[in-house]
Amino acid sequence: QLKTKQWYQRRVAITAGELAKVRRQTGQSYQLSGIYRGFGVTWIRTLGLMGTYFILIDSFRRNCPHVFSSPILGPFLLSGTAATLAWWLVWPFENMKSQVQGNYGRDMPLRQRLALTIRDRGWIGLYRGIGPGTLRSFLANGTSMIVMSNAQKLVTKLGLRD
Repeated sequence: QLKTKQWYQRRVAITAGELAKVRRQTGQSYQLSGIYRGFGVTWIRTLGLMGTYFILIDSFRRNCPHVFSSPILGPFLLSGTAATLAWWLVWPFENMKSQVQGNYGRDMPLRQRLALTIRDRGWIGLYRGIGPGTLRSFLANGTSMIVMSNAQKLVTKLGLRD
């Protein structure tokens, strides 16, 4: 229960940060009263993203344990690939989140916004920005796994965990 509560608290904080980031990128201001704008679509995106990522990581660990024998390349490729595949799965929700938080168009339910994007830009419109997102995801998550793996080894070596 404590982990669930912490997860929700983190999601609430991230939604506020995401709104501020998108508004700054689009040259708009934001008010504290609208800080949770896009919370629902951010929540959907994050559930799909994190669930897929950890399922893929666990699957790789169970079925390809030799990948972790390489201290740098293995974790980098594993995490970069898992995160990027997860982002590809949820990218339409990332796109919708950016539209909501960037005040693109008028206020409308998520389903209607998806339909409008498909009508105006086709199915490919749901994946707008996927190229830079893929590059960022692969590099950031691959690098993060190298850092985490080495930190875990150091903490274990120092006797700070079992």
